[in-house]
Formats: sequence, C-alpha cells, structure tokens
Amino acid sequence: MKITIVTLLLFSLLASPLPVQGSPYLKDHDGSLMAKMRGVEFVPKQIAKEPSRWNGNVEISYLQTGGNTESQTFAGEGKAERAFKRAQLTGEARGLYGGKEGVTSEKSWSTSLKYGHNISNRSSVFVLESVERNTLKGIDFRYVHQGGIGHYFIKTETDTLKGEVGAGYVKEDRVDPLKDVGYANARAFLGYVHAFTEQTRFEQTVEYLPNLSDSEDYIINEETAVIANLMGQFALQTSFAVAFDHLPPPGFEKTDRVFKTALLYTF
Repeated sequence: MKITIVTLLLFSLLASPLPVQGSPYLKDHDGSLMAKMRGVEFVPKQIAKEPSRWNGNVEISYLQTGGNTESQTFAGEGKAERAFKRAQLTGEARGLYGGKEGVTSEKSWSTSLKYGHNISNRSSVFVLESVERNTLKGIDFRYVHQGGIGHYFIKTETDTLKGEVGAGYVKEDRVDPLKDVGYANARAFLGYVHAFTEQTRFEQTVEYLPNLSDSEDYIINEETAVIANLMGQFALQTSFAVAFDHLPPPGFEKTDRVFKTALLYTF
C-alpha cells in the first residue's frame, strides 16, 4: 500500500504539465519554484529598449582679427528633431554677435518651433512659431505664426527636393521711435539636398515671405551650404546666406549677407 501511494505521488508530479513562461503562476513567483522542481533554469524575458528618436546638430564658429583692425565675430546654431510614428517636432535656434573697434556691429538671434503631421508618404501639414530679435536692423522683436502644407517632389537616397506653402500672421515690434506693425503674410519655401557621398552633401534653401496687404513689402531668405564629415560625429560646414528685406524699417539696409565656416557636431 505504501509503495502504491508513493508511486502514485511520483507519477502525478511527473505527469503534470510544465509551467509556461508568461503564465500567472510564473508571473507571481518569478518562475523559480516550479522551474527548480523540474530542474530547468527560468530566465525572465528582457524588454528591448526603444532607440532614441532625437537627432540634430550644433554648430559653432568664431573669428577674431587684430592689428590695423580689431574685430570679433561669434556665431552659433542648433537644430533638434523628434520623430514620431506619423509626425515630427523640430526646434531651431541661432545667434550672431560681432564687434569692431569696441563697437557692436552684429547682434541678432532667432528661434523657431515646428510641428508637422504626415498625411502621406510625401506630404504633410505643419504649424510654425518663431521669434526673432535684431535691434541693429530695427527689429526689437518679430513674432511669426504660420501654418501650411509641405510635399517632397524628389525623395531618393541621394537627392531630396521639398516645397512648402502656407500663410500666417506677423507681429513686428520695432525699435523706438519706429512704429510697430502687424500684417498677414504668406510663405513659399524650397529646399534641395544632394549627397555626393555618405559623408559629404550640398544644401540649398530659398524662402519667400510676402506681406499680403502690401505687394512692395516682402522678404527673401537664401542659404547655400556644403557639409563634409571630418571624423565620427564632427563635420565642417561652409555656408553663404542672404537675407533681403525689400521694405525694411526706415533708415536700414535691405540686404544682409553672412559667409561662415563652422564646426558641426551631429547627434
């Protein structure tokens, strides 16, 4: 009788099904008790970490001269983008400071935040908010609120051509004693990128910003840049930018030009 009872107990233990990973029993007891009874080591499933979807770059340039003319110029710029399943969030900031013979000759900064939502593989809608300050050009603060649609006309491994059109409102606080202005505006943008190699590329952008209530008042921004990788995440960027304001604040020039060579760090 004792032999029969012992035999039945052993048979019932051996015949019972092994616990399945993810079962409530293993979840409550870390899989240790039943695994040890079967002589099996239980290893909890590792959850893979989602890679970071932030990317962007930071660039810095500095120029100083001495002797017959003493001057210094500092420029910095940064861009960061967060990619979602069907959207993108992009932030940009840039600043420029220059002095000559102890007198400030350049001082400006701007920042922007843009949210885009994809409506197809090549098209998206966006909203854009930006703030700019350039007192030496007569602008105390310029606030821009815009929305629009963008589309990739070319989207290959080596070439991209993207266009954007939109409309919005501009609030411009000018330096004293100039009068502040506000107006509805439109925006047309075209950006082209060509990759010569994986480490060298060419970029060209053109932006047109007309005042919808005055055909003589418009702004054109253009920038040409070549970026070449140095090592790792560092690259060298050479660029030339032109900002043309057809109807600037009274007493100020229409055209600003910036040529710079900068060290670029990509993340």
